[in-house]
Amino acid sequence: MNLWMFVIAFPLHLVFGQIVEYRLPEEKAPNTYIGNVAQDSNISQLAQPEDLKTMEYRFLSQSNPYAELFSIHETDAALYTAKQIDRETVCKFDDNCILRVDVIAKSKGNFYQKIQLNLQILDINDNSPTFSRGSIDVELSEASSVGTSVQIEGAIDADTGTYSVQNYVISPSDGPFDVHFQKNVDGSSIVKLVLRESLNREEREYYLIQVLAQDGGNPKRSGVLNVNVYVTDVNDNSPVFLTPNPNVTIDEDAAINSTITIIRATDADKGNNSLVVFSISEHQDARIQTLFGIERYTGRLLLKESLIYEPGESYKIIIEASDSAKQPRISQTQVTVNVNDTHNNPPQITVDPLSNSPDAEISENAKLGAPVAHITVFDPDTGFNGRVNCSVNDKAFAIQKFGQTNNYKVEYKVIVNQPLDREALGLYRVMVRCEDEGHPKLNASESFNVRLTDENDNVPTFSKQVYQVEKSENNNIGDSILKVSASDRDADDNAKIRYGLQPSGHNFRIDAETGLIKAYFEMDRETQDEYRLTVIAVDQGVDPKTGSAEIVIQVTDLNDNVPVFVNDNLDFNVPENFGRNVTVGVLLVSDSDSGENNRVSFSIEPQSKPGLPFEVFSNGSIIATSSLDRENRSMYVFEVIAKDHGVPSLSTRANVTVRVLDMNDNAPVFTFPTARNNTATVSYQTQPNQVIAQLKTTDSDEGLNSKVTYFTPSKNLSQLFQLNTLSGRIILTRALTTIDVGSYTMLVYAQDKGTPPQISEQILTITVTNVPLGGAQITPVEEEHKFYLIAIAITCVTGVIAVVIILTICLIKRADRLKLKYQQSHNECEVNQGFEPRKKVSFSVDEPDSARVVTHVTSNQLYSALADQVPGGGPSRLNYQPRYHNEMYDRQRRQTTPNSNKGPQFVNQDGDTNSNHSADTSTSDSGRGGSDDMNTSSMFPSSLDFDHDSRSTRSNRDFRSHLAMHDRDKAQTPTGKPRDFFNLDFSYNSGVYPSLDSSYPRGLVPYNNTGNDSSTTTSGSYVLDPEEEIKEVIQPSNRCIV
Repeated sequence: MNLWMFVIAFPLHLVFGQIVEYRLPEEKAPNTYIGNVAQDSNISQLAQPEDLKTMEYRFLSQSNPYAELFSIHETDAALYTAKQIDRETVCKFDDNCILRVDVIAKSKGNFYQKIQLNLQILDINDNSPTFSRGSIDVELSEASSVGTSVQIEGAIDADTGTYSVQNYVISPSDGPFDVHFQKNVDGSSIVKLVLRESLNREEREYYLIQVLAQDGGNPKRSGVLNVNVYVTDVNDNSPVFLTPNPNVTIDEDAAINSTITIIRATDADKGNNSLVVFSISEHQDARIQTLFGIERYTGRLLLKESLIYEPGESYKIIIEASDSAKQPRISQTQVTVNVNDTHNNPPQITVDPLSNSPDAEISENAKLGAPVAHITVFDPDTGFNGRVNCSVNDKAFAIQKFGQTNNYKVEYKVIVNQPLDREALGLYRVMVRCEDEGHPKLNASESFNVRLTDENDNVPTFSKQVYQVEKSENNNIGDSILKVSASDRDADDNAKIRYGLQPSGHNFRIDAETGLIKAYFEMDRETQDEYRLTVIAVDQGVDPKTGSAEIVIQVTDLNDNVPVFVNDNLDFNVPENFGRNVTVGVLLVSDSDSGENNRVSFSIEPQSKPGLPFEVFSNGSIIATSSLDRENRSMYVFEVIAKDHGVPSLSTRANVTVRVLDMNDNAPVFTFPTARNNTATVSYQTQPNQVIAQLKTTDSDEGLNSKVTYFTPSKNLSQLFQLNTLSGRIILTRALTTIDVGSYTMLVYAQDKGTPPQISEQILTITVTNVPLGGAQITPVEEEHKFYLIAIAITCVTGVIAVVIILTICLIKRADRLKLKYQQSHNECEVNQGFEPRKKVSFSVDEPDSARVVTHVTSNQLYSALADQVPGGGPSRLNYQPRYHNEMYDRQRRQTTPNSNKGPQFVNQDGDTNSNHSADTSTSDSGRGGSDDMNTSSMFPSSLDFDHDSRSTRSNRDFRSHLAMHDRDKAQTPTGKPRDFFNLDFSYNSGVYPSLDSSYPRGLVPYNNTGNDSSTTTSGSYVLDPEEEIKEVIQPSNRCIV
């Protein structure tokens, strides 16, 4: 098998790149496999494994015209033929046909490599030698000598190398002719037909010879040329003129086509060799050919155009006489024609436009005096007939005389006479008129075009200087905005315009050719409602000119924004009992749209409206349509709608909360005591400091309006009972005896902390019974024995007490001195720690029988007093010195006056400086004995209003008139002996002592009332835990000890 039938690849690996060579015979069918570029270029040694996985192979088709002849697989790099390749077509004149194709190997990573493929197309013997014609005619004179050669056309073979033309042979080979050839460098041949024997026309005048051209293939291919050889007569005589070099004269006004002279010649040969023809030689002035002509067979010399007399000038005409042989022989003669001057001639004008076009061209910016055209004026006349003057018809140009070459020719130049503007007039038709001075005057004119070449002297101009356009927001990407147009008065490239936009910070784009502006972003009117762009138009001249215009884009609004409430918390407060049509609040929304899209109306959601005492106006005002009662309903929650007026409209919803603020419109209501249940019963054996009754109230209000404090104007029984103003607890202050058995009636008040406060009152009766805690009633005899035992015990102890008293007096004196020092230290400590010194107030009773005394002090003084009782702010021990009932009773009886039923007197005794609280009916205490201790534990409220110091309208409110009227109008309770309460002031915090509110402590003795009082409530007593008592009202100060 022939090796050329296979594709043979020889990859070459170079250092500075990748070159792979392949050898491929021509005429292979499409999709013939050539090789694998990746393997043959060893691409695996250059790329990383991860790059090889994503490697792709492509031709560089733009710079490789032969890439279309091949195809390559993108991934495995297999190279194939795409078409049948004809080497004679792609490499027409190349012996070595190498096609270069570049392949790019690139991965999805960073690998990029160019591989050069050199594909050598191998020639096959697929073309035969050919002649351009199938036959030719050759004439040989019978006089030709042996060795005479006639060159004939050589054959052409499209193949190269040994497949090209290698030899020529002649047939028949025994004739008088032979063939010789010589190969040229370009593959062509010089072929000659050589005469090897003499010819005799009389023996044979025609030969048919076949010339065969053969290539070097196996088998050989050949081409045939038929050569017709004609043996001709010898033309050995030339024509002879009868009159050599004739000389003739004619008038300048001779008629056209008139005969000037007749030329005659003869030839001694026979046949065509003797047939003479005449012609004017082409190798002379072309003007001769224009003015004269000769008849081919007659030899008549004719005048074709009018002649112009030129003094001393004549026309020299070369005439040729040729026989009619195949190879004619030619003879020449010269005819001289002289012209007689017979009349005046007009000037002849010749215009040279000084440009490469038929029109004269000059720049529109040409300076004055710049040459436009060259004018030559010829007048062969003499004297005045030959004097010529010229002018031009356009004021933009002028004509200047340039010079005179001889007596008959004058040269002029046309110059710029005025500034030119192509945009005003780009083409001038200039006429040059020349007139001689003869009689009559003869003139001539010649017109030519002057074309102004454009200069880039005009700026592109937009159709508008400011373009106003409206575009809706929320446009699509790529939407057209508008199309601008500009014009330029210049021409050609100077008038070609390209459009552009100056940077605006927004993604607007313009088509450089058409001027169409598009937006490649979504416009939002709420972000920006107007865009201003500067569009430019630039011509394409050498020195580009730029024009500009402004574009104003108004973004029209779409209803694309929902109303948004300004405040996230739509909570409103309105006091109760304020009546109808009260403005609760105003709803505020924001809507980023404009116009009707921005106008918002408000309404209540229909499902929320039934039974709702509110109305929402369209402007957002919330109105209460009826008076509100917090105790009935304290809060309203309803849904409101904010809806704009856009098309379509957008709305938003929100919940509105209206809280009804409490007004102090409800007084405290006693749940104990009440009109039907107002009695508390306690055994005489109940121990001191026990709770014997609990005042209870309810208040429908809230906050301070529902906070209740308790007080009583009944001070006469304060040695027995003590009322806690905060908790309402009544505590037994000392031990009881059978002497104390009886009923005690007191008036109690409950006051809230509202503004103004609401007060309720109720009567409470406390009954001390002689029923012991064990349940059996004590008889008089047992009581009398008990007194005897007590007297004996007292007598025995008297001696011991006397000794103790003496020692105590000594210690007290010593303690007085220490106490004075403590007081001074305590005052300094309070000043240093920023405490306000406690007010020391005392009072006295002007009316002995009127024991209802209410101190009149401020709330600050009250809280200062209360602070002395809480942990960390009071004395180290709550001391209680009981006053015996019989002593108090005797004292009251001695001090009773007829005016004892008058209202209470409020006296502040300035002399009482040692008593911390004015809650004692006794006079100023010196600090000894039990008065200070009693005052420490007695915490009657200094003011009936606890929280209104800062309120100017209610500061230091006084309820004395109310209390006095109550005492005058209300009768004394008739049960038992009339007794007065001495109301001690004490503080109680339910948060600190929760146990006192939760349940009855130990010591509660049930009592069954056997009397007729149906309203009496069975009650007991409370026993305070000593540790709780100390924790409740006595906490040692961690700052100062007094």
